[in-house]
Amino acid sequence: MTTKQDKFTEKFWPQLQYPLSFKDALSTLSKQQLTNIRLNLQISNLSSLNKQGLVEKLSEKIPENLSSITSSWDHDRLRLVQKIAKNDGLWDKPLLEMQQYEYFRERGILFPGMVNGNKVVIMPSELVELFQAGDLFADHPNVSRNTEWIRLTRGLLFYYGALTTEELSHLVISHTDHKLAPLDMNNITLEASHYYEEIVLDENDIVWDSRVIDPQAIIKERSLRHDLDFCPFTKQQLLKAGEKEFVERNSHYMNLVRYVIHHYEIDREDAELMAEACVDATKNGNSLAQVLEVAQEFIELPTLETLNAVTDLLVKLMNSTKQWLIKGYAPEELSAKRASASMLLNQGPARSSQADVISIQNKKKVGRNDPCPCNSGKKFKKCCG
Repeated sequence: MTTKQDKFTEKFWPQLQYPLSFKDALSTLSKQQLTNIRLNLQISNLSSLNKQGLVEKLSEKIPENLSSITSSWDHDRLRLVQKIAKNDGLWDKPLLEMQQYEYFRERGILFPGMVNGNKVVIMPSELVELFQAGDLFADHPNVSRNTEWIRLTRGLLFYYGALTTEELSHLVISHTDHKLAPLDMNNITLEASHYYEEIVLDENDIVWDSRVIDPQAIIKERSLRHDLDFCPFTKQQLLKAGEKEFVERNSHYMNLVRYVIHHYEIDREDAELMAEACVDATKNGNSLAQVLEVAQEFIELPTLETLNAVTDLLVKLMNSTKQWLIKGYAPEELSAKRASASMLLNQGPARSSQADVISIQNKKKVGRNDPCPCNSGKKFKKCCG
């Protein structure tokens, strides 16, 4: 009996012949997929053709129009297609995300399929010949610039969660030595969002980290904090945060991981997954109770003593986590910033925009008239608030 998974596999990984011509490769696609190639490569005057007509014309037009796409690539994509072209167009041990396979296929460059019962990725022989002749997939003069911009984008989204395209361009400009043209930046961001699952770009010109639950809420909340600038980061911090699978392991993160490994039958990888899930929930603005629920998806809290110990660790982690709703500041950083500003101005506490600092003693958000958790004896609004 054929299952849905079998049908999906057969459709996504069709039987192919190697070497593979453009016509044979394109013939395995639906008309919608062929139309996507035409649109992605900005090939005009083909919309009236039937499927066979599209196959014929795209076989001719794809090589001529690839520069519109490859000019926005970074090192990762360029080196991958160069590697496959050098191997006569065959990659017999492919390892990409599903959307990355689709990205290359819907630009007519690489085609995933089955050959002799094995999953492979094949480049049409016409492209291989052009590459070997030196006419295709050469290092684009802007590839280093694109690579830096994409890593900066990923780093900015790691710390700020969601940005308008205008905000993103402004922040990238402030951290790069390369000349930036807005149109170039838009094309690079758009192509990167199709290839990298961590970057999402919507029709409202909002770019966000894929871990963000509600990007509109982040943009709206930040707009209310007009007296608070974005938390500053150095270029090196952003480039580091833009690395694949980057995790910011501060001391409170590591304390939580060590506690879980020591007290539960859980390996380090799962302990870090739990800590990362708690950090993501915190960045999305979840309450302590909600973050505690996230932790309980990984571990049990059978006693009051265990509950208190884990809660104390989570409170410290949340207070030290750089959060999207407050422009990349951690609550403890923002409270210190506000307290410092108040002392300098000698005008009492700064206006609102404080983060929700959580008291370590009672695990609740600190109200403006509550005693300050720093134990100064003053009300929170007169001290760290």
